[in-house]
Amino acid sequence: MRARVLLVWWIACFLWSGAFLFIKLGLRDLPPFTFASLRLVIALLVIVPVSIVRGDWQSLSRRDAAVVGSAGVLLLGVNYGLVFWGTQFIASGLVAILQSAQPVLALGFGSFIGSERVTIRKLLAVTAGVAGVTIIFGAEAHVTGRQSLIGSAAAFGGAVCVALSYVWIKTYARHVSGSAVTALQSLAGLVPLACLALMFEDARPFSSWSVAAWGSLLYLGVVASVIALWMNYWLLQRMDASALLIMSVAEVPIAVTLGAIVFGERLPRGTLLGAAFIVAAVVAALGRKARASSYGIGDRLDRRRIGRHG
Repeated sequence: MRARVLLVWWIACFLWSGAFLFIKLGLRDLPPFTFASLRLVIALLVIVPVSIVRGDWQSLSRRDAAVVGSAGVLLLGVNYGLVFWGTQFIASGLVAILQSAQPVLALGFGSFIGSERVTIRKLLAVTAGVAGVTIIFGAEAHVTGRQSLIGSAAAFGGAVCVALSYVWIKTYARHVSGSAVTALQSLAGLVPLACLALMFEDARPFSSWSVAAWGSLLYLGVVASVIALWMNYWLLQRMDASALLIMSVAEVPIAVTLGAIVFGERLPRGTLLGAAFIVAAVVAALGRKARASSYGIGDRLDRRRIGRHG
């Protein structure tokens, strides 16, 4: 089971790493809130029929719907709005760097709520990850200058939303199936994004969109918003939110490299040093002892309940 969890973790990590590239690519043709809204529309067209066929909605209580929906507004509404809007002003790699604060934030939120078990090994892993991110951030900030402050603040705000929403789901709705969570959260996130798009943006006609824009929508709508997000919720039933979200730290070197190759975003010297710290953090966080420590007695009982839902 541990090998399977690790494999799914890395597959999801690579899928998410490409999302920053496709957001930047799609923004060439589409305004941010319209782009984010259409991403969720595509995701809903895929995931809703699947969840209906599976019958995942039958066991969903009103409390579950409220918890999942509120987390969806944060994760797919506010977060997507901030990230898509902020990416207009900064490099795609810098967005990935700022979003990699998620595990640190999740550890803090989880500890406050009481759902997260803090261990010395986990703290050391997060510290190494933060050190790597700080080195990369310093190098990137030196290149991009003051113009990136607004976009950077938006991207970091998105990271806060992601961390809080995952801890919220982990604590109060971890038994809900991944497809039901994905569908309900996509619907909840679509509402504020669509309102913002209608209020502030004039979308270009479909006929004027480039192939790259369509490809970006399909990748983000299907691969990221359905496949990778479902993987995340499958993993969330089997590991702590901070251990799952350290994936965002591992995505940084990949996203920065993709941005440098595709968009010519400058790759500072500090990136390689920062990447070394990040790899060390991932190895520490996903080592055998760390994975074992992410399960407490309460977690084992919860996993038995999840097995009955599975």
